[in-house]
Amino acid sequence: MDNNYCVILAGGAGRRLWPVSREEMPKQFLDLTGMGETMLQATYRRFVKFMDPMHIYVSTNVKYIDIVERQLPELPRRHILAEPVRLGTAPAVAWANSHIAYKDPDACIVFTPADQYITRTDEFEKNIRRSLEFVSTHDMIVVMGVKPVVPATEYGYIQMAEQPAEGGLSPVKSFTEKPDASFARMFMESGEFLWNTGLYIWNARTVQGYVAELIPNILPHLGEFVNLSREEEQAFVQKYYPSNLYLSIEQVFLERTQNVYVESCTFGWADMGTWESLHGISPKDNDGNAAVATRTILHDCKDNIIKLADGRAAIIEGLENCIVAEQGNVLVICRRGDATRVKLLSGEAEMKLGEQYN
Repeated sequence: MDNNYCVILAGGAGRRLWPVSREEMPKQFLDLTGMGETMLQATYRRFVKFMDPMHIYVSTNVKYIDIVERQLPELPRRHILAEPVRLGTAPAVAWANSHIAYKDPDACIVFTPADQYITRTDEFEKNIRRSLEFVSTHDMIVVMGVKPVVPATEYGYIQMAEQPAEGGLSPVKSFTEKPDASFARMFMESGEFLWNTGLYIWNARTVQGYVAELIPNILPHLGEFVNLSREEEQAFVQKYYPSNLYLSIEQVFLERTQNVYVESCTFGWADMGTWESLHGISPKDNDGNAAVATRTILHDCKDNIIKLADGRAAIIEGLENCIVAEQGNVLVICRRGDATRVKLLSGEAEMKLGEQYN
């Protein structure tokens, strides 16, 4: 029996890629690379190549159900787990894990963000299969890490307790989320740290033991969460889910490092959550300018990233190290380099100009 499952996490707002990523259509539902498919579609296709499509689920927000159905028409409606409110990855994971565990207690599950860029899909499949096999016989949590190539401050850094062979596993010694530039450089140069890809693999019974921490306000009612229809399960979640706290997977697992291993992977990875990441994977001209699916005429410009709405063109002179991004009713021009700054600008626009600008 095939006990391997995948849950695609696709409920975030993607504010660090604002204004292209908007509340009504966040980044996971966009074609950010100009390759003809959205991030969600690319993630689904990546897994369906080697996993039973009936074992793939999407965790999202209720407002995005219709978008998921349009972009993945082959996905059964009952495989869309729609949160009534955003509470971070930990509660979303707890619900998905419980949903699958009650159907298949021996399930081994991959949890993956929807907004990742993978260049070596064959190596990716090999890494995933190896970790799934490991957790099928070990009650451990595996997180997939990749070697840092720049001292990026927008990623989490996982310290390995030992140096494994290529593709091997190491216990996690420590975890630092989004360090400042000096620490990021020190971590990268030490050779002891890997970037956190946000890909987690475990068997369902292991994480069911963490439900009390992941969604504590649902725990007293879990006895009701058995043999529910799709409509009954959604009603159960609507009733009990919103009273839980915002919590990330990293806070529950990586920051405690108990029972957690990291796999050193080489599948060519980028998190598409920031403009810096998008600049990094996009084709660039001789001056380091990346025009993403945008026609441009540039004079005396260097190291910019430009993404305008379909059918628009940019004629720019004398601009360096900036983001030029437009979508709908918002145009943003700002300095590159601070991933959180864009998120702050998004919040400021919503507060001063109104929700329609977020």
